[in-house]
Amino acid sequence: MSADAEKVAGELRAQLPEPHGPVLPGDRHRLLREHLMNEIHQTRVQDKAREGKAPAAVRPRRNRAWYAVPAGMVAAGALAFTFLAGPGGSGGDTGYHLSAAPVVKVEVGSANGVGALMENVAERASQGPAARVGVNQFVYVRSHYSNMQAEVGSPFKLKTYYREAWTSQNPDKVQSRLKQPGDDIVWSAPREGDEGLAEWNRNHTYAALEKLPTEPDALLKKLREDAAYSGSSDQNLFNYVAGLINENILPPETGAAIYRAAAKIPGVVALDRAQDGDGRPGVALARTDERDHERKELVFDANSYDYLGMRAYLVQNTELGKKGTVTEMQAVLDRGVVDSRDETPAK
Repeated sequence: MSADAEKVAGELRAQLPEPHGPVLPGDRHRLLREHLMNEIHQTRVQDKAREGKAPAAVRPRRNRAWYAVPAGMVAAGALAFTFLAGPGGSGGDTGYHLSAAPVVKVEVGSANGVGALMENVAERASQGPAARVGVNQFVYVRSHYSNMQAEVGSPFKLKTYYREAWTSQNPDKVQSRLKQPGDDIVWSAPREGDEGLAEWNRNHTYAALEKLPTEPDALLKKLREDAAYSGSSDQNLFNYVAGLINENILPPETGAAIYRAAAKIPGVVALDRAQDGDGRPGVALARTDERDHERKELVFDANSYDYLGMRAYLVQNTELGKKGTVTEMQAVLDRGVVDSRDETPAK
């Protein structure tokens, strides 16, 4: 590797957590990884130019939105947050499992099956209990999660761990919490510099979601407008919808409308065979990002059509890895409404 590439790699490694250090949210890992791969590609082009070889055309890569959680709260601007002392802190057992990224079969998707699949999912969502979430309550979600641990010069690994998220429903005072190995973080807003956090929270509480349009075309237009801060691509819209689903509780009518709207996103396909982050089998709504050839699947139980989780992997060989290499996984294990950010749902 050239000196320039080594310098870039060193700078980017400094931004990524060590295997036993604090965890960045999954999409932040992906943003840094995308930047890393772009820098490596640029460096290779420059090296070839120095050697007198014709460089390949370089297409600028756009950074993705950082749909961090709970519920994408840190997507915009600075945060005020507090690290809580206690088990899982950076001085104790990491709670991580590092392993080689698995390689899965890339199934053939069908655009023709999208409508039927999402209608079944929407019907299931519409029949769910209207478990209203009060203004002083929290949406709790526990997940089994895997994201990339990238390092230049060697194949990346997947870092797997359990995470818990408490998403505040108070539109005026955010006290959400994210707990995962090495981190126990409470976000507080509004404070100076946290306007973006407060605005996101106001727009994504249960009460706010109830006010969204329920006609699929009107809702899709609204969701596209909401996702526009991260770029106007259909993939950003798909990722935004995934962020609404992953660590949230949707009002039944709104949830049904979101799934019907998702079926209208250009480029989505239905998959008859998929797996979530725990290996649970299901069916999926998926879309491939044309920028980096990575497919993201939203996985549902094939019988109940309940949401199980998410998986992402490469659909062709790239600089990051070979076709079928898994880059991210999630399995939702528990979801409910609690009265404080120190509680979990009653069993």
